[in-house]
Amino acid sequence: MALWDRLRAKLRWQQIGYLATIAASVLFLWVGNRVAFQDMKVLDMVDASSEVVCAKVDRIWARDIRPYRIDSQVMEAVTIYFEATITSGPRSGSQVGAEQINDPLMAVQLREVEAGDRITMIRYQRSEEEQVWVLQEYDRSRPLMALGAVFLLLLLLFGGKKGFHTIVSLVFTCLGIFIVFIPLILAGYNIYIATLIICIFITGMTLSLVNGLNRKSLSAAVGCLGGLLVSGILVWVLTGALKLTGFVEEESAFLLYMNPDNPLDLKAIIFSGILIGALGATLDVAVSMASALCEISATSLETSFRSMVRSGVNIGRDIMGTMTNTLILAYIGGSLTMSLLLIVYSNSLLELINREMIVVEILQAVIGSIGLLCAIPLTCLFAAYIFTRQKPQE
Repeated sequence: MALWDRLRAKLRWQQIGYLATIAASVLFLWVGNRVAFQDMKVLDMVDASSEVVCAKVDRIWARDIRPYRIDSQVMEAVTIYFEATITSGPRSGSQVGAEQINDPLMAVQLREVEAGDRITMIRYQRSEEEQVWVLQEYDRSRPLMALGAVFLLLLLLFGGKKGFHTIVSLVFTCLGIFIVFIPLILAGYNIYIATLIICIFITGMTLSLVNGLNRKSLSAAVGCLGGLLVSGILVWVLTGALKLTGFVEEESAFLLYMNPDNPLDLKAIIFSGILIGALGATLDVAVSMASALCEISATSLETSFRSMVRSGVNIGRDIMGTMTNTLILAYIGGSLTMSLLLIVYSNSLLELINREMIVVEILQAVIGSIGLLCAIPLTCLFAAYIFTRQKPQE
């Protein structure tokens, strides 16, 4: 009976901790969103007259080809006129005329629309008297939602109860990024502080919901945040040493001049991107280390600090190879298109590796990997200490 009472008490405290984490997360999101949006002035620049809707193409009216000449080359601008039924918003069910413009000088060429296609359209003022609907993009939301549903179903199928906790933590993570962190940046708050706050929130919330409030979660949190701290210091130092400006791509200029009164710190954006990009892999490594040492502590009758550290080092060596490759390959895959273009149009390797865009990609891969490697010994040492300090009675 004593064992049963202890198990019931442990389960009750786990439930209380889980509900407390949910409540704290909701409070963090609510307060953070209120703080960010009370100083949000960037949204005043949004054109309220434009309207974006989903629609389904009913029929094609006409296809107009207009040739023109640039130097000795003849170009053809194609305009497709079609009729579509709006399927979203207050205009749902209305039939409107719209057009698609394909010009060789446009950066992105969309496939010509056909009857039955699901698209998104934007309405803008062509002149004082005329408003026109123009094809914006193909509506890809349904396949993406189906893919997301399959992902969530697999989490529940293979993860069971822990899979459900993972989904809840994923929802809070996305909400923290999009309704707190990004609005704080756009409102002009310190990006370095906002990055540290969101990393601490995601780490604590994820570990508490997935693994519970216990020594294993504490060990993983210490290792993860310690590795991220090392990464943050390295980014801060190397940003100055490498003379980085933050103008990584064309969109950087739009960010800089989006709010002339309080321009964004582009170098801080680099700092934020590297830390958030490395957070997932670092957290994964820290949890793996803490879980392994927790199992060793639970199944071994006699464990010392030294033997736990030795076991942790051996486990960490097996983890670090694959996880470092995972992180670097993820960054290479994410920038593959740009890397191909730069390699084709660069005159030399020296020119290529000194481009700020490539330097930032290298920093993301290498510094993220260094933070991951530092998380392994930090988790190992703290877990060995906390698991051997007071081993619970069987």
